[in-house]
Amino acid sequence: MLRRWPAVLLVTIGVALIGIGVERVLATASGAGLVTIVIVGAVLVVTPFVLARIERFTTPGAALQLTRDMAGLGAPRAAHIFERTDLARFADSFSFIHRELDDDRYHDAKVGLQDLLVDRAAAMARKEKFDAAEVRALAANDSPAMRALALGLMKGDSELADGGTVLAAIADPRSVSEQRQGLELAKLCWPHLTTSYRSAIRSVIEANPAVMSGHQALVQEILALPVT
Repeated sequence: MLRRWPAVLLVTIGVALIGIGVERVLATASGAGLVTIVIVGAVLVVTPFVLARIERFTTPGAALQLTRDMAGLGAPRAAHIFERTDLARFADSFSFIHRELDDDRYHDAKVGLQDLLVDRAAAMARKEKFDAAEVRALAANDSPAMRALALGLMKGDSELADGGTVLAAIADPRSVSEQRQGLELAKLCWPHLTTSYRSAIRSVIEANPAVMSGHQALVQEILALPVT
């Protein structure tokens, strides 16, 4: 029956739910139920395209693979923290959306989801103690969700920030808003970066004016910061 629903209706409802969820989660301190709204919206958006795979979101262990992967990367403490929150499932849904929704029409929805994932990870880092080596291990992975979580944790706790991760996010982003998140993190943790990383970040920015054009104000703020 679901297969005969108009795809445009499902996508419209899904995007609306994502928008509502993103706005309300950012506006409130407690967002478990609202994160669920975002996830449901994401599912509706992709339903017409990947219906056969939606069942993964309805199973209680949907995020277990992500946390198992974290532990396998050498981040067991981080895996345990995420496993007992709704953030692991949210990260899993973001990963699914990023992989399946390639059409440019969904660019803004994907950016909103990724920004929310980063913000929620940052909030988590302000409440929980994470190991810097584990966060670097997550950042070194190719998974956009893992990298977004690592950037968020570093934004929430500057002691976790790593120059190599910041540089990689700016120079070689793997998802829709990773470069901007990397630039924001660079500005935030600039005092903690070594001179070599500051110089490398500046060089990447100056060598890619076209790529950086969408973040002009942020780029100018970083270029105005001292290198030494």
